[in-house]
Amino acid sequence: MKNLAKTGFYASAGILLTAVHTANAAIDFWESKVQEGLKGSGESADNAIQTIIWNVMGFLWILALWYLLWWGFNILTAWGDEEKVKKGKTVIIQAILWIIVIFLANSLLQWLLGLILV
Repeated sequence: MKNLAKTGFYASAGILLTAVHTANAAIDFWESKVQEGLKGSGESADNAIQTIIWNVMGFLWILALWYLLWWGFNILTAWGDEEKVKKGKTVIIQAILWIIVIFLANSLLQWLLGLILV
């Protein structure tokens, strides 16, 4: 059973890396800006900062949900091993708490940026 969990983890990691590689293949990597003489975009600094913050928050949401699903799967495949079930429950509770923290941090950041940038 340990090999099944390890294989599942490696398969998940492989799928994630493939998706990231596919997404990166479509990125321009600034070739157009080099050809245009590095004139830059018309985007202001506050918009760039907001974009970075929202991307980081989105990544944290995905990471927390993946963590929650992974340990839920581990509980389902524990086959009655009390130690694995206990560890899985603990990690799921921690993941739920992190989801709440991410939600509150996201709300706080939206409120603060709304005050600052208005």
